[in-house]
Amino acid sequence: MNSKLQEINQIISLCDDLVREVQEVGLLRTGNRTYEEYKARISDFFSKRDLKRDFGPYEVLCSLFYNRGRSYTINLTEAQSIRDNVIALKHQLFADAYEKIFISHREKDQEQVAAFMDLLYTIGIRRPTVGNEESMIFCTSHPATYIDNGVRNLEEIRIQFNNPDHIFFLLWYSDNYFESQACLNEAGAIWASRRKYQEILMPDFDSAKIGGLMDKQKVWFRANDKYRLNCFKEELEAMFGLDPLRQNAWEQARDCYISRIEAISRIRNSK
Repeated sequence: MNSKLQEINQIISLCDDLVREVQEVGLLRTGNRTYEEYKARISDFFSKRDLKRDFGPYEVLCSLFYNRGRSYTINLTEAQSIRDNVIALKHQLFADAYEKIFISHREKDQEQVAAFMDLLYTIGIRRPTVGNEESMIFCTSHPATYIDNGVRNLEEIRIQFNNPDHIFFLLWYSDNYFESQACLNEAGAIWASRRKYQEILMPDFDSAKIGGLMDKQKVWFRANDKYRLNCFKEELEAMFGLDPLRQNAWEQARDCYISRIEAISRIRNSK
């Protein structure tokens, strides 16, 4: 977890518990343990940052749910509003801190995407483990991040788009990508939602095919461009709060990855 977001994410988790409790029992009344813990945690969060009461979501939380008297009730609409405003607070205060990566790609390109994921893991993006199965990368074609059996791909993708986490979107462009209407729809949804994204092109992909798909002000780069990859590494380290990799270790990992990508590209072109 990005250390900048740890405290606010814990408060959001507490808000999730609050919503579930209201759904189960109806109104929550004076002295409810979850609500009292929420008030203490959000109060501490506010005081440490010296936020002003007219600051967007903070104003809503203070006026409606924070400074209540001893007697109160919390209904479902109020509990959901609390959660929504804490999430809005997170988005405003920590707009440049990220937690997850969503790789938009064609499953036919899973070999090159797997090579790229290995590079992301080397940079410091956490792998899923037995103790913490939640992946920082959403990629439907990789064994480490498969969607669970029986879950519909489109439904899981929809959940990711509505996730309160700060998600960085990567669009992996190839001929296969532009032959898929589902991929193009996904790219359109990323652009329409105004999310932060990066377009990455396979070495043999014709950039003219991008056309009017995305914002022309964005800078794309090819998957084997070592100088752009250097910049990308530094961006990820800042966005995810990662400890920078030592230069020799990075250059070795980067060059091995580029060799893999270029070999895949040659094989594809020889067919």
